[in-house]
Amino acid sequence: MITFFRRLFSSKLGVVLAMLFVVLIGAAFALADVSAPSGSFLGGGDTVVSVDGRNVTDEEIAQIMARALQNAREEQPGIDMATVIANGGLDQAIDQFVQSEALAAFAGDNGLLISKRLIDRAIAQIPAFQGLTGNFDEASFRQVLIQQGLTEDEVRSDLMRQTLVGLMLGPITAGAQVPAAVARPYTSLLLEERSGQVAAIPSSAMLQGTPPTDDELQSFYRDNISDYTLPERRAVRYAAFSLADITVPAPTEEQIREYHEANSDTYGGSETRTFQQIILADQADAQAFYAAVNGGADFGAEAVERGFSLPAIQISGATEESFERTTSATIAAAAFTADEGTLLEPMRSGLGWHIIRVADIVNRNATPLGNVRPEIVQALSEQAGNQALAQFYIDIETAIDDGASFEEVVDDKGLTIVSTPLVSAGGVSRQQPDFRPNADLMPILEMAFTLDDDEDAVLAPIIVDQRYALVDVTEIARSAPQPLASIRQQVSQDFMRDRASGRARTIATEVAAKVNGGMSLSQALAEAGVTLPAPQPARATRRAISQAGQNVPAPLRLLFRMAANTAKLVRLPQNQGWFVVVLDTIESDPDAVTPELIEATRGQFASVTANEYAEQFLNAVMADYPVTRDEDAIQALRERLTTGRRN
Repeated sequence: MITFFRRLFSSKLGVVLAMLFVVLIGAAFALADVSAPSGSFLGGGDTVVSVDGRNVTDEEIAQIMARALQNAREEQPGIDMATVIANGGLDQAIDQFVQSEALAAFAGDNGLLISKRLIDRAIAQIPAFQGLTGNFDEASFRQVLIQQGLTEDEVRSDLMRQTLVGLMLGPITAGAQVPAAVARPYTSLLLEERSGQVAAIPSSAMLQGTPPTDDELQSFYRDNISDYTLPERRAVRYAAFSLADITVPAPTEEQIREYHEANSDTYGGSETRTFQQIILADQADAQAFYAAVNGGADFGAEAVERGFSLPAIQISGATEESFERTTSATIAAAAFTADEGTLLEPMRSGLGWHIIRVADIVNRNATPLGNVRPEIVQALSEQAGNQALAQFYIDIETAIDDGASFEEVVDDKGLTIVSTPLVSAGGVSRQQPDFRPNADLMPILEMAFTLDDDEDAVLAPIIVDQRYALVDVTEIARSAPQPLASIRQQVSQDFMRDRASGRARTIATEVAAKVNGGMSLSQALAEAGVTLPAPQPARATRRAISQAGQNVPAPLRLLFRMAANTAKLVRLPQNQGWFVVVLDTIESDPDAVTPELIEATRGQFASVTANEYAEQFLNAVMADYPVTRDEDAIQALRERLTTGRRN
């Protein structure tokens, strides 16, 4: 549930928040792009870790993992939960949750409290909770909570935590800088330029040799069994629905009229005013200023004489409500009943004595209903459609909870069933190689691969707030190795490619050894005993490598991790052989280090320094709040998430 709110808010505290507090703060996304996963595969609330007496359950961690899987699939479609966990996702989720709990405990113990009014304001500012007028709408709020399976208390709790984290880490990370003297050597390092040579030793240049014997093939198959293991596959049936499947009545004349009247801020007449205003602390000064202007002096000139700037004394486009917020109800009422050009006598608020002149009055006539009927009809139709779709969703969910079968619900709602063959999480079918998943299927599979064998049908979002599906898993084929007999030819080819790669590695190692012994790269290649491509020049600056990020060829990256006049090896992509990389020269120009570049480097170090400060603070907090891990419960959760089965 907490991860749901990662998409609602934006943080300015730096990378460390994204790294350490993913369960609390994340990049801003529209709520409409988020679908809270069903709790269908979650455990029953067993404690996996405790922080300062607060038990964190497997259900809480499983929800975070479901969100992590969704995020991973946005970058890598077809990735499954087992892969996310194998890459450390579960351990990271537990660590991050533990850290958030410790921070919450620290905040409570040190009297950091957030008022209900502040949380109310934060909720009102979330676009997903706003109605057609742009203001907070209770119906929209409740509808979103139902769709996402949340309670109001959970929403408030998460907003409270996020705010507390900001209050604690904001002052720690703000203004983190390093001296120019520290940044200078790093700037010089970024300007360093390296040149060398790269020679490819491809496996394809090696002799294939004889086919493997039965014993060799069996041994190779066993050693590489994971390469021949089919992922888990599932067959599903689903019934999709959207607003097109629901009859929504047109707005009535009464509804149209009520909407027009309720949105008087948009369609009603309005009055805005421009004021000249100064606020003085002393009543005598205020009276003197009033007397001068009332006697014919220019308001602006008198204000400038007292140290005010002209832009500072002008308030444009004010409504009575907005003006009241910066003055008082009495002052605003007086200012909005006065005629244009009127100079008001000094009036007192909590800020001091206000002297106000009404500079301009702009009145806007009300918009007749007939002029805006089409847009009101459209707005009401959209609102009614959203409510009807939400109710349709709730009706299906209620029917399933009450024991109705997949077929009964589909028949009752008049939906169409679509069935699939056994497919992987990425939508690939070995039974039907020409099978292609449609646009609905991929988000459906994301949900289907979290369900147990005997799970009831569940609702899955296809496009949140627009299209959903009732999903039922009809068959599960667990992950298992393919029999060697059925893939013998493929394994034999893989064996010979692997053997050729080994020979390429041997030759590449010999070439690198000769270069490191003083021989030129060209001569070492000529003595390799096989025909190889000619070496290619390589040249780059460290700054260019840094700016390219992950899009740097492995040989160039290696060039900046070696000593001059040495050779090293790096693998070709897709295990196709090896590169021999030789570094010839390292050049650096101290005169190229300009103050501008040093400042840029300091800017880059600012985020790193802020992260260090935040991490040190977190470590100090964690030292005061004991953590107890139940490794057996964690392992049980790991197995359940990986296999989809409860033990």
